[in-house]
Amino acid sequence: MEKNLEKQLDETFRIPGVTGVLCTDKNGLCLAAKGTAKKQTSGPISALARQAKDVSSQAGTSPVVCIESETGSVLIKSEDGLTVAVFKAS
Repeated sequence: MEKNLEKQLDETFRIPGVTGVLCTDKNGLCLAAKGTAKKQTSGPISALARQAKDVSSQAGTSPVVCIESETGSVLIKSEDGLTVAVFKAS
């Protein structure tokens, strides 16, 4: 699984503007982090994805959380027990 995960993270970096990628399990354990993504953010990222799902008006769906700042954005999505955060530069 680790090689497949690493391959997917590497492929994500091919998208223009991507500066970091983080993957965490449903408990907030960091499975992988590359680029500007910091391992210590895996818990809060997982918690944000869980909270977004709880407040989503569409039952059974996993919303995408987007956090924007002046320097870039973070897109967070949870699916099948994994949460992925993609960090993009502006």
